[in-house]
Amino acid sequence: MYNSLSRIGTALTLAAFLAACQGTDPAKVLNPNQGSAVDEKTQSAVIQGTCPKLALREGTAYFTTYAKGGDGDASKVVHQATIADTTRQCRISGNDMIMTVQASGRVIAGPAGGPGKVDLPVRVVVRNADTTVYSELTKTSVELPAGDPTAQFLFTNSTVTFPASQAGSVKVWVGFDPGPYDTP
Repeated sequence: MYNSLSRIGTALTLAAFLAACQGTDPAKVLNPNQGSAVDEKTQSAVIQGTCPKLALREGTAYFTTYAKGGDGDASKVVHQATIADTTRQCRISGNDMIMTVQASGRVIAGPAGGPGKVDLPVRVVVRNADTTVYSELTKTSVELPAGDPTAQFLFTNSTVTFPASQAGSVKVWVGFDPGPYDTP
């Protein structure tokens, strides 16, 4: 008797699930928060299946600023920032793939630091073999509040563009880069 009830319960649950899926957009079943497969701002098709992976290059997940003349001295650290997580979204526009790259992390004031604005240099690079297809170094600002030596940040670059035909062969990186800023 118990086995029969168990089978009937399983069958009813499966039937209810299948009925709920009838006429539903598959994208909404997989991600109910996603309204559709179109970027609402640009009205471009969102293409996650061919969206290149996003990675951090070794040594670019952290960034430390020192007081003048204190490079390498832990007591002279003004701020230290780390990238904890990254994500991306791709959409097609004509022959181009436009990628939105995001990196989130945290900034901590060091012994020589304190509250105030902290500018973080973040670079996004797209390379195909030995060729740089896209590279942009931008500044993202974080405000460390008085009385709290830490703050979180979210970096977003929604204009990373490269030929859609290269989507399967490019590598995309995001990370801190203290080099000179690109000119627009």
